Amino acid sequence: MFELSILFPSLPSVSLTEILIVLTIASLAYFVFFNNFEKHVPMQKRITKLFIVVGVLSIIGILFSRFAFWGVIGLMTIGQFYLHGVYFPKHGINGLTAEPYNKYLELTEKMKGNK
Repeated sequence: MFELSILFPSLPSVSLTEILIVLTIASLAYFVFFNNFEKHVPMQKRITKLFIVVGVLSIIGILFSRFAFWGVIGLMTIGQFYLHGVYFPKHGINGLTAEPYNKYLELTEKMKGNK
């Protein structure tokens, strides 16, 4: 792959190893540990979403540097902690189990602007 980022050649690019590590951790989190949050979404759509997210992160890492790659992952992680640790409990939903599930589905539809 690229050793240096394309837009900032003085900074190192993300490596294939880092991309595969992120893909592995995201897959485990998405399909094993937090499966109950997305069980209403078809598996093909979930897999597509995972590859799109990792692909966009990879492009960021190649274009801007590995620091941007890990920075965006850090921002996404902070967002998830806020969503599951503050926002869901504030609306009466358990942030670890998505219970009550019907209430969770209603809230996520509202967040998407569908209700």
